[in-house]
Amino acid sequence: MLASKIKDGLMNFISSDSKHIKIIVAIGLVGIILIFASNLFDADEKKTEINDTSISYEEYTTQLEKRLKDLISSIDGVGECQVMITLENTTESVYATDVEIKNDDETINQKDEYVIYDSEKGETPMLIKEYLPKVQGVTIVCSGGENKAVREKVIQSVTSLFNISTNRVSVSKIKS
Repeated sequence: MLASKIKDGLMNFISSDSKHIKIIVAIGLVGIILIFASNLFDADEKKTEINDTSISYEEYTTQLEKRLKDLISSIDGVGECQVMITLENTTESVYATDVEIKNDDETINQKDEYVIYDSEKGETPMLIKEYLPKVQGVTIVCSGGENKAVREKVIQSVTSLFNISTNRVSVSKIKS
């Protein structure tokens, strides 16, 4: 009963004026165009997010040194300071692999292949994780480097930040 009333109402609306149909069709087309346009903008944003996550070895080292310099120079008694950081290795990338294992009667064969996808640059392996290099050693030269208490504060800060042993941190007085 309700369905028949709705059907009758729609038929009266449609038959009453063709302008209503044109307006409804126009609104529908505009909606479809907006949906497609939003998908294009989302795809562009995702591509830039992926490309922006990569950082070079030099940029990473420079950022670490700047942040450490800002932190260390804020410790009471340090004064002016310079920082140098050495890293153990470069960035390590882990890519997705497809493993196929064949088990014959006497032998087992394993075949590993990278998972490849199409990108703007052509076919590329699928990156799962990227490990940044670990800090190997830190040298800090500062105005308060001759003071034992300042030196201990600096060494304690650096070792706790980078999870390295105290023999990998050097603190010295800056040349006047």
